[in-house]
Parts: sequence; C-alpha cells; structure tokens
Amino acid sequence: MSAIAGYVGNADPGVLERMLAAVSYRGDRSDIAQVPGAGIGYRMWSDRPGKSSGVHHAGNTLAAVSGSFAPRVDSPASVLPAILGDTARLDRLDGNFAAAWWDGERRKLSFLRDPFGVRTLYYVEHAGVFYFASELKQLLAIPGLPIEADPVAIHKYLTFSFVPGEAVPIKGIKRLLPGRVAVWQDGKLTITPYFTLREKIDPALADRKTAVKLVRRLGREAVKKRLNGESEVGLFLSGGLDSSGVAVWLKQAGVNVRAFSLDFGNQSVEREQAKTVADKLGIDLSYVKVGGEDLASILMDLVWKLDLPFGDAVTGPQYLMARAARQAGLSAVFNGEGGDQLFGGWTSKPMISAQLYAGLYGEDSREQLYLRSYHRFYGLEDDLYTPAFLAQIGPPGPRRALLAPYLHSENASSFLNRIRLADISLKGSQNILPRMDRTNQCWGLDVRAPLFDRALAEASFTLPPQMKLHGACEKYVLKLSLQKFLPREIVWRRKFGMSVPITDWVLGPLAGPLEDLLGPASLARRGLFRPEYVAELRAGHDHANEIRRRRIGERLWTLAVLEAWMRVFIDGKGQQPGSMA
Repeated sequence: MSAIAGYVGNADPGVLERMLAAVSYRGDRSDIAQVPGAGIGYRMWSDRPGKSSGVHHAGNTLAAVSGSFAPRVDSPASVLPAILGDTARLDRLDGNFAAAWWDGERRKLSFLRDPFGVRTLYYVEHAGVFYFASELKQLLAIPGLPIEADPVAIHKYLTFSFVPGEAVPIKGIKRLLPGRVAVWQDGKLTITPYFTLREKIDPALADRKTAVKLVRRLGREAVKKRLNGESEVGLFLSGGLDSSGVAVWLKQAGVNVRAFSLDFGNQSVEREQAKTVADKLGIDLSYVKVGGEDLASILMDLVWKLDLPFGDAVTGPQYLMARAARQAGLSAVFNGEGGDQLFGGWTSKPMISAQLYAGLYGEDSREQLYLRSYHRFYGLEDDLYTPAFLAQIGPPGPRRALLAPYLHSENASSFLNRIRLADISLKGSQNILPRMDRTNQCWGLDVRAPLFDRALAEASFTLPPQMKLHGACEKYVLKLSLQKFLPREIVWRRKFGMSVPITDWVLGPLAGPLEDLLGPASLARRGLFRPEYVAELRAGHDHANEIRRRRIGERLWTLAVLEAWMRVFIDGKGQQPGSMA
C-alpha cells in the first residue's frame, strides 16, 4: 500500500508533492527527499508495521521501494543499492515491488520492477526532466505535460482487452516491463532484463511421484514466504483448482483463512464450488453479491483507480470483493491467479491443435489464433473502426510483433512452453497481476499471488510438457499434487471460465450507462467506432459466426471501459471523477 515518484533534472520543487497527492488512496502521509538535480517521493500508510519508512537518504544517494522483496527485509530501500550493485543478488531477486535508486556520485538513476509485474512503473521525459512514478495519473500531475491519446495503444487494447507492451494510451509515456532494470544516465535510457524464464527440461520429472513432490513442496513454500506473521488472512476462493490449491497450502501453513467468493445469483457456477472446498477444508466462507447495478455505480471510480483500461468483465466484481474483504477487517488476502499460465491451462489446447495442423491453417495460424483467443476485436477492425481511426493505426504488424519473442522464443523448444511464455508475459504480467494489485491496493489490501512465484515458475519450465498438458487434461501435475487434499469433483472437473453474466448486464441494468458511453452522440464525438456496428452489439446481435452469446457482453464492456477511460484520462487529464474542472 504505497507508491513512489521521482525525477532527474531541473524540476519544479513542488512537483513531487503533486505527484504523490494524485494517489492519496495509497497512504496518509508522504516522504520526500531531494538532492541537487534529483528527487524521490514515497506515499505510504503510517500504521503499517514491517514496511519501509519511506525514502532512504544517505548523502547524495536516494532510494525507495514500493512493495517488498522476498524473502522480506525490514527496510528494502536501504539494501536496494547493494542489490543493484551485485549481479548475483539481482539475478535471484523476487517479491512484489517497484523500486528506484539515485546514485548522486555517478549521476545515475536506476529503477526496476518485480519479476512478474505486480507493481507498475511509468516514465516520461518532459522539458528536459526525466520523471518516473508508480501510477500513470502521477505523471499527468506534471505541469505542462501534453496529454494526447495514442491510437496504436488503443488498437492493441481492443485486441487484448488490456494494453500490452511498453506504450500506454497516452503518447510519450512508457511503462517499464516486468523483470527489467532501467538506467537513466547522461540523458540516455538503457533497459536490461534481469529475469527471464527458460526451458530446462529435467527428465527425472517425467516420473509422476517426483514431479508431484516438487510441486507440492514449492507450492507450500510459495505460500509460506508470503506470510508476514499474520495469524489470519483472506482468500479469494472461486472453487476452481488454483484458488483451492492455495487454500490447501494456507491451511497447511497453520493460519486462519477467511474466504470470499463472488455470487452472481442464479448464474453463479462458483458459489457451490467454493462452498464444497470451504466445507472440505474447514474454512469460513462469505459471499459477495454483485449485479449490473453495482458495476454502473463504480465504473468511473474503478477506471480511475486502475490507471489503464482493463476490459475483462471480472474486474469490477473483483474490486467489490476486495472492498468486502477490507470491510471485514483484513489487511492481507491471497488468490489463485497464475495456475493457467504456469501449468498450461485450457487456452493452450487450441493453440497446440493449430501447431499440429499448421499445414492446414497456414503460416500465420499461431499468431492469429492466439490473438483471437482474447475474443475481442481481432479480425473485426473493418467492422468496428471508422476510416479515420483505421488510418491512424497502420498495419497489423505491431500486435504480432508483441508475440514473436514468445511464440518463436529460443528460450523454449516446446511449443506448449512458448505459449506459456506468452501467457505469463502478456496475460499474467500485463493484465492479471497489475489489475489485481490495483483493485486491492485502493482498499488498503495487500494482495498475494503465490502461484506467480519465481521458484515455482522456474520449476514449471523443468517439467516435461506432458506433465502439464496430458492428452486433453490441462494442468495435469497440479491436479495430481492436489487430488489428495480436495474433492475429486473440484480437481478433475472440466475447466470453466469465471461466469460473469456480463451480456445480461449490458443488455439490462447497464443499458442506460451504455447509452451515455456508447450512444450515437458519444461515438460521433470520439470518432473511433462505426455507430452501426456498436448499435448491433447493443441490440444483442453480432456476426453470424459468433456462437457464444457471452461475446456480445465482453465486447460491449471492453468498449464501455475504453470510453470511460478516455473521459477520465484524456478529457479529464487523470483527475478523480467528480473533481474534474
């Protein structure tokens, strides 16, 4: 529950106060340290024990860490210079953090993000000054910074339902990618990866007992290292394999667990699954009821706190579930995010099929199928985009270029592991984890995702592919590891996605807000989308080749979130909704 910001150059002395004030919900006090030509600020809660006290200031050196290293240290900022100066320590670095160090003697700024990207860092150069910050809205507090939408980044969002890559939807601002350390010195920026997953298959792990023993041990350790002396923690429990596995390991760690599960009424698949797991493990379970009216009331504030547009319909319900956990008195909560990415979840199967039948699908089948797997607007650009918007986005190459480092990676020979590299780096690090962090941080919750653990992830790339995708059975070794502790119907059931009834909501209780966001007047003013196609979606119709009704809701929600984001961050310059001038 903290944020950092800083600059190098001749900046306005009051700029750090403005940047930290932009994220007042991340703490009740600020610590600012400035030396000639540089400054770093830190926003924090004053009542949180075991956290860094703010900016570490020693002579002409400044350092700050938002988050924590793993294993934990009392003052991560004080050890940051030593870590950055030791390649071996940097190579082993783990935790959830965004950190910065100003070396005044060398006039060098170093800043970095955690291996999987839970914490974010943005940067921009403006008027001869280099700035960085935990949140986008902090940079928008810089006096005179131009704010103009980036059409290519918006185009990527409409394909993925989140914004991938370094660019964000505001021109000139960049995001440091996870597992990277950046150095700003002599007016030049150098970015170097310190964490890269590589396939190193261990033949001994083809033995089921050996593989199961490894996964069980690392799963337990991943949970234990994320406990900070708490006797009670929360858990977001869907009743799926991944969150149920985390529940098992939390119980084995000996802490009291209070679970929370989403309740969408009669359409909630998760409700009974979560109850089955909670009853089996003896866990207290509370349901958080969510309907379309709830999303309408929180949308603008949610978009503001998320910083970037996230079009996954589960985001709003997760935000409300985090609020419920905080209102219940919890300060730390665990979840099961990461199981699909680490152990070959259900989205891997169609990709493997395309690889097997590549001769039938054509040379570009892998990239196209992967982009279509997001079920948004890939392939529908001519239907959705106005001619003016199409002219701004250029050829389709940039989206496929995002995939090339993973689907054609030299770090993995197995195609399944290449898919997993893409899923971890895109869906995980640039969607699930930062979204998870934001929806919890804004309520003062410390959220922990033990499946996105460095040791566990590295071990997953030593497992033979058949231990992850075993015939048609996904996450095979994880299921074997947990079948002793969970009901069979939880472990071996067919995978279902989160059953958010978003189509019913956007065609029902959200129809009014969507008229404001996506009606003819709004579309004409923005000039991005063809009104006739959006009207078809809002009427509950889509193209004939769409067989799943839920896609209508997913697409409409993706468009609605984008328009809400444009109003807050482009029109409103990042100010909190309700306070815009």
